[in-house]
This record gives sequence, structure tokens and C-alpha cells, in this order.
Amino acid sequence: MFKQLVILILTTFAINGIAQEGAAIFGDESQAGHRLHAQIAESVDNGASVEAAVDDTLENSVKKEATVISADAKSVVAFDIDLAKAFYTEMLSVNSLIEVTKILTEISPEKAVQIITLGVAMYPDYAQEVVDGVSLAGVMSLEDVSLAAIQAGADPSSILTATAAGGAAASPIVAVVPLGTGIGAGGAGGGDTTASTN
Repeated sequence: MFKQLVILILTTFAINGIAQEGAAIFGDESQAGHRLHAQIAESVDNGASVEAAVDDTLENSVKKEATVISADAKSVVAFDIDLAKAFYTEMLSVNSLIEVTKILTEISPEKAVQIITLGVAMYPDYAQEVVDGVSLAGVMSLEDVSLAAIQAGADPSSILTATAAGGAAASPIVAVVPLGTGIGAGGAGGGDTTASTN
């Protein structure tokens, strides 16, 4: 019940434009996502529609000569520009990385890994919020969400195994064991590496 009430309140704020007005932009200037969000907000403040501000800012950010985001971040944004536009339209409304990743994952569960990748690329220091948001959507296991975040570039020591919704005691994921190694995998062709006692 509490979770539904919080979502209802956030949705009401988003619809009325209250969440963005007067609020600090999510993240800090070292985050590519913050810099893009700030440019979009400035365009809106200068009279552009939200759609035009998001479209123009993202289209310009992926140009070769643009410097607002790194080449890797440009690649992630350009891979699915429509998803990036939806991401920033939501960020402008709710100004919360957890809520945006949760909302987008609920709308397009088949794009959960892309949402994780985009969130981590834009806000690497806030990767845990991406993990929490996608986990709350309930379309992937926490382990899969955590692994996707790490594959997207999140610092493994910053990802906890408990979500914002609660759960097991939090412990950082410190290593990802590649497939094909360890006991039972044989290192290459699979199979068990222990000798038979028969």
C-alpha cells in the first residue's frame, strides 16, 4: 500500500510538473546524465517544449564534435535514441533515477538490459539506483540486474545484493566468474574436473 501511495504521489507531481520546478537536477556535474539533463532543463526554461528540448539535446550530444558526453556514452545513447529520449523525458518529470528506470522497465520489460546500460552509462556513480529501479520493476532477478549493471560498466564494489525494497543482507558483489571456469566446468569443454571414485 505504501509503495502504491508513493508512486501515486510521484506520478501526481510529474503530471503537474512540480517535481522538476525548483528542484536540483539529479546527480552531479561529473555525470554525463546530469550534464544532459541540465541542458534539456535550460532549453525548456528558455521556452522550448519538452519534446523539442529532449530531441535537440540528445541529437546534438551524439554528434562527433560534441563534448558533453564521452564516446562510450554517445554510443549508448545513439544505440536506441528513442529509449534515451523517453529516459530524459521521464527524468525531466520525476528527477529520480530509481523511478525513471523502474517506470521505463515496467513500460518496456524487453528493454530492461538497455535501460540498465543507459542508466549506468549516464550516471555511473549512481549505478545502485539503476539496479534498484529495475529490480523494483520485477522483470529480472536481482542477480541478473546486478550483472547487467556490471557489464555496462558499474563498479562491482558499488552494487549491493539487496534492493531498495528490502531483502537479504546487503553485500557487495566483488567478482564475476566468467562462464567456463571453476569446478565442474573444466575450463573449456565443460564437464566435471574431479576424478571418478568408481
